[in-house]
Amino acid sequence: MARGPVRVAFLGITHPHSSGRYRSALAAAGVELAGAADDDGVALRAFCDEVGATARTTDDILADPDVDAVLVHSKSYRMAALGVAAIEAGKHLLVEKPGGADLADLRALAQAHAASDRVVRVGYNFHFSPAVEKTLAQLGAGAIGTVSLVRGHGACSRQEHLSAHLNQPADMSGGLWVIGCHTLHLVVELLGRPDAVRASVEKLAPLSTAASREDVASLTLLYPDKIATFDFTVHEECEWFESSEVTLYGTGGQLTMGILPGRVSLLRVDDDRTRAGWNEWSEGRFTTPWGGDESTFSELPQIGNRFFFDAEIKEFVAAIRGDEHDGGVPPSTALDVALVVAAALRSAEHDGIRVPLDELLQS
Repeated sequence: MARGPVRVAFLGITHPHSSGRYRSALAAAGVELAGAADDDGVALRAFCDEVGATARTTDDILADPDVDAVLVHSKSYRMAALGVAAIEAGKHLLVEKPGGADLADLRALAQAHAASDRVVRVGYNFHFSPAVEKTLAQLGAGAIGTVSLVRGHGACSRQEHLSAHLNQPADMSGGLWVIGCHTLHLVVELLGRPDAVRASVEKLAPLSTAASREDVASLTLLYPDKIATFDFTVHEECEWFESSEVTLYGTGGQLTMGILPGRVSLLRVDDDRTRAGWNEWSEGRFTTPWGGDESTFSELPQIGNRFFFDAEIKEFVAAIRGDEHDGGVPPSTALDVALVVAAALRSAEHDGIRVPLDELLQS
């Protein structure tokens, strides 16, 4: 495209991340904001007042030839439909994760992307953590040898599982899908799509009521040469993603990656590249907290720490311009995450049976 500013509009603003991404877009070089739309007029007015946006209609934004890109931040059940409409209108697209309410939504989004020449991203922006970059570099260098086992952990905190955001009727599950997908995505990004999944997804009567969905989950992702486990709980009082991590176990050592604050711990056997024992890197301990100020349009707080959002917008704009960029997270990867969660739910319904992902792709 021409080297003028990239004009970006918002479709849907009821997702609690919308104000964070709006401010990141506002601060990004070469970006102009072209307004926001949402069917909820009350929430839209509150959002526009909070961030200084101009209220528009969805049809107006999609028909506007001067709008280059659309950022979708609706409730999950509207994400895919709005995203597909944006692609078909010729807009580049960044849609908040998980990209839809269920597997069918992610299939539709991935198919629309495959049939277009537009830049399309799903907002799994933990992809931009320095810890991910360092972990990939260590794996690429063979720092821990051949990996046989991977373990991931994710959690909700601060009673988030009771929010309406995590209990939308159309979503295929609650905390596991809406929040657990953050860390589960990192496992899939590191290892690729598994062949099959076995899982237990449980409701724990002593801990919660019917006011929320699943409490805990344990997934086993089956690969030809390794297995990965992912466990998740909605009952954890850490600071948002403080406890989320992925550990890889190899024949030559162990590598643990944490997301916020970013951290990498490498346990090495003795060789001529790295000293034996623990080699650790971490971000400063006084990073900006994930949660920010209370929001006027969402029950959940605004985003306080916008590092991932800033990096994501920068990559998105670079991709639109045809400049050098790292690729971001495409709908095909988001579809892989949806496949894992859908397989886990089916497995749990049948007492932990093995569910091949190809069966879900073809059904």
